[in-house]
Amino acid sequence: MKETELLDLLAKQHRTFISNLRLLPERKWAALGDLYRLPDKEKYPIKEWEETVSYLLGCEVHFENYKAIEKSLKPFSLKVR
Repeated sequence: MKETELLDLLAKQHRTFISNLRLLPERKWAALGDLYRLPDKEKYPIKEWEETVSYLLGCEVHFENYKAIEKSLKPFSLKVR
């Protein structure tokens, strides 16, 4: 899979390898929450969002628009205590 700018950004934020964002559950959920909170989502093409979220979740994900991205990622922004 081609590395995307979003994945590079997340790996840099978490100071880890891209593969760890997918393989380590705590990092995966944190990265998905970070994607939800990312401002200017339109800066990245929808295809890149699909590739990034698909990679992190390990299944194919499709988004119709940027609103769908936000709606899909919202549960990952919640902190469970």
